[in-house]
Amino acid sequence: MKTSNLAAASTGKEFLEILDEQKLTLTFRTYNGMRYAVFPMYFDYSGAAIGWLDSFAQGNMAGHYGRAYNLTGKRECLDISNSLINSFRAPTGLVKSTKYGNFYLHYNFLREHYILNAHLICTLGLQRAYRFTGNPRALLLFRDGVSTFRRMHWKYDSGSWTYYAVSGRYYRPAWPASTAYHRLHVNLSNSVYLATGDYYYRKIALKWNGHLTRRGLSPERI
Repeated sequence: MKTSNLAAASTGKEFLEILDEQKLTLTFRTYNGMRYAVFPMYFDYSGAAIGWLDSFAQGNMAGHYGRAYNLTGKRECLDISNSLINSFRAPTGLVKSTKYGNFYLHYNFLREHYILNAHLICTLGLQRAYRFTGNPRALLLFRDGVSTFRRMHWKYDSGSWTYYAVSGRYYRPAWPASTAYHRLHVNLSNSVYLATGDYYYRKIALKWNGHLTRRGLSPERI
């Protein structure tokens, strides 16, 4: 997760060096003849078995390797990006079918814990992968992620602030977002608008930005 964020903030040689290093933790698997790739998480979280998977990292890194392919033309980068996209079609537990659509899970072992920033970062990473590689599966996954956000975003809004996550079969608020995460929600919503051109998502971003100003906080520059 941290590596994918570091890659997002990097350019040029540093960006490519991060991705070269990250390849060392990559694992390829096969499902029904389909090759896919995963970045297992080798730290214990909430009693999870080592090697758990995170849609945040999978989708984000698919976009980064797609970008690397665009920069270098290396087929290896294209193969990794495509294989990471395939992981969403394999039995990895990354995707949860909900009443609102497919949700991309931050923790594939917490099946009823729906973390907004992870879902949106994954969704936008998949769009980036499509933009750089043209992979139609990435486009379908992106559209699924956006559709779920459209149908579900109101569950994350208290009317005066956003929730970090919702949980359980009734999608009840887990806890309010910190100020930093609320700002991230504003920016991610606006990024969905920029990626789709649909002003509906701009309105969500503006509404959540308004929550900041009503608390006497500076709004995000979106």
